[in-house]
Amino acid sequence: MPEPEVVNPHNFDVQEIIYNLNGFSVAWGRWEGSSYGLAMRWNGEDEDQGYPKTFGHPVWFILPRDLSFPILQVINEHNEKYRKPPQQAE
Repeated sequence: MPEPEVVNPHNFDVQEIIYNLNGFSVAWGRWEGSSYGLAMRWNGEDEDQGYPKTFGHPVWFILPRDLSFPILQVINEHNEKYRKPPQQAE
């Protein structure tokens, strides 16, 4: 199973992994050196390369812009819900 940070094909430059849970990841990156957007993938298990993949190499599925904002909202809500509170100084 490839870690999402290492899935970086030549046409999608991963800037940040914004969601990574239970083998499913969402990344913010730059498509073909021009437009930024979201991409996602299932990372697979064990030696499986996950989905999608091309010629046996893991790649990202680029999301349409219309879907990016709602998905970002849900990811932000998820991250807020599970964010650990800051440690209090004693």
